[in-house]
Amino acid sequence: MKKWLIIASILVLCFIGFVSGAYIKAMQPKKEAGNEAFKQAKEKAGLVTMDEFYLYNGKDSYSVIIGKGEKGTKKVVWLPEDKKKEIVVENYKDGKSKKEILSIVKDKLNPQKIISVKLGMEKNVPLWEVTYLDKSERFNYDYYDFKTGKWLKYYRSI
Repeated sequence: MKKWLIIASILVLCFIGFVSGAYIKAMQPKKEAGNEAFKQAKEKAGLVTMDEFYLYNGKDSYSVIIGKGEKGTKKVVWLPEDKKKEIVVENYKDGKSKKEILSIVKDKLNPQKIISVKLGMEKNVPLWEVTYLDKSERFNYDYYDFKTGKWLKYYRSI
């Protein structure tokens, strides 16, 4: 009996190790994208720290970084995947915070579960994308203007 317990423990540990390794390997491309985006944000927008990083894939793809500039000012940098588009830099305080957007969503929509809240860009408009499940357990995507918090558009899954 003791022998089986030892064998079972070893198998469980091997399984945990395998799953952990697979997860780390799967997350590596996002980590590398974040590091590359931060490097660009340092050069082109003067960021010193990176607090948050988002990958946004809408009509266009953007890497979005929230961090601090040299004077300690919290900034948001939108780096377009398309090199022909311009980099957008805004002071975080000039827009609605993640907390404020969450409050708007919870008060007006009463979601069952919020999946994610991230920054993005559509048609040169900085925005917050909120993904959540409604009471029918359908995925919903709502978009809010970064500066005003005004609702812009939505997408509902069927």
